[in-house]
Amino acid sequence: MIPEWDTLSEDICNYIFQRVDEYDFDAISRTCKHFLSITDRTRTTLTISNETVAVGILRRCRNIKRVNVHPDMRGDLDLLIRAISTSGVAIEALDLSYQDSFPSSSSVREAGEGTLGRTLKILICSSIHWRLIDQDLVAISEAFPALEELDLSVSDAGGRVTDAGIRALASKLERLRKINISGNYLISDASLSALSWNCAFLSEVHLLHCSRLSRNAISSFIAQNPKLISFTVCMGFDIYILAITRSLQCLHISDSFLGDDSLLSIAKSCLPLRELCLPFCYGFSPSGLNLVFQAYPSLMRVDLRGIDILTDESMSLLASHLCEVTTIDLSYCPKLTELTFMSLVNCCPLLEELRMRCTDLGRGPPLCSTSMKNRSKIRTFDLSRSSHFNDETLIHISSVCPELRTVYLSCLEQLSDVGITCLGLNCPHIRTLDVSDCKRVTSLGNEGFNELETLRARASRIEDEGLLMALPRCRERLRVVDLVETKVTWYGVTKVIEECSRLREISVYGAELQKVLLIKGWEEMRRDTDLYTHYG
Repeated sequence: MIPEWDTLSEDICNYIFQRVDEYDFDAISRTCKHFLSITDRTRTTLTISNETVAVGILRRCRNIKRVNVHPDMRGDLDLLIRAISTSGVAIEALDLSYQDSFPSSSSVREAGEGTLGRTLKILICSSIHWRLIDQDLVAISEAFPALEELDLSVSDAGGRVTDAGIRALASKLERLRKINISGNYLISDASLSALSWNCAFLSEVHLLHCSRLSRNAISSFIAQNPKLISFTVCMGFDIYILAITRSLQCLHISDSFLGDDSLLSIAKSCLPLRELCLPFCYGFSPSGLNLVFQAYPSLMRVDLRGIDILTDESMSLLASHLCEVTTIDLSYCPKLTELTFMSLVNCCPLLEELRMRCTDLGRGPPLCSTSMKNRSKIRTFDLSRSSHFNDETLIHISSVCPELRTVYLSCLEQLSDVGITCLGLNCPHIRTLDVSDCKRVTSLGNEGFNELETLRARASRIEDEGLLMALPRCRERLRVVDLVETKVTWYGVTKVIEECSRLREISVYGAELQKVLLIKGWEEMRRDTDLYTHYG
């Protein structure tokens, strides 16, 4: 008997659909018109990889609040921005990160005259390839006066924004609460003065790689904004100033000299710190870190990347103070081995995300499950680029971390199919797997990976047989596949596209993919749907 889906009440459907990943709405909406209508109203986030498809979705889905534009979107960004604004949908957040260029000033101003100008609160323009300039900032400030969060960061410190652009923003965006101007090296102390003078509600500021800012200007900015909740900087300032910021919950100081006396000042500031990030800082000892961690036992996130004084012994002591931490990044700490992993598992029962790329994992003593007090709740683990990491290490780690969802294993020379197979068996809920540049990995094994959604295998040795062996297990969920520089042929690519109904992105060498599209007559499908195909 065919279920009468249309008879289900809307309240029941809403209750269920609100607990379903929005990626699954496409499959649900095909069941019946009743479900299509409800999913259209329930959807709140839209990722756009095709401009023409997006316009149709916006006509149907009137409750979308956030739009993410794919870095390689097919279509005209200017037309898309105008279409979003004229759609009448009350978009509150727009992410344009990694676009080739920012929309023209005329398009931005035109968008500001529509619904978008009244409703947009969050605008993310991180790492625009053709850099943002002051003219773009003027257009943003005039078009979107309701903005509360703005990200203008540039990852390589090559920003072209100057003080004039920041002054224009600050004078118009009175409601601004969060701003990220990291990487804009042309801005100076005048920008901080403008923000401090005009934006009374600022609570989160990111200033990484802004080399023209002075120590005095940063100290004055902190003193003038005692309600700061989050502050990120990569240069020195008067640490004692932190004592007046009674609301500071996240402190991020990068690439800076910090003596033990500076860490002692942080410890004595009695801040409500929940996040402490000190990546690539130097000048202090493990004893200084111990003072800080003793003072703030409620830290939830810790970033100690690139601190080469850390050893397994010092981490054993530090971990004992991190009983509430959920995220730790220890990447680029070359002396840390499996012993540090054991200390964290035993001392940090709430730990969900651990990053240990470029460490000495694999050179420590063999892991013993009997020495672990608890089975770990870690869901995200980055083990990439650890030159001594091997199958045995992965097998032991996966047996202790059965809840893993996301695993990064790129550039592990000694990792083979044996370790990957055991990972799939020990961790049945993995959704994202990265084995890029693993030269000995040819397949995902005979079992496991039933919930896999993203497979990144660029430059691995995965081939048709190994891929097709796993496909029956993960085809119902697989959405993103990267097979560039693998041994997968056009036949394997064909099977992936045919059998994975939820596939949204596939990357292979251009010749192989073009052959598939031509042979199967799929060029029109690629153009008219939101399946994003990348030619490697």
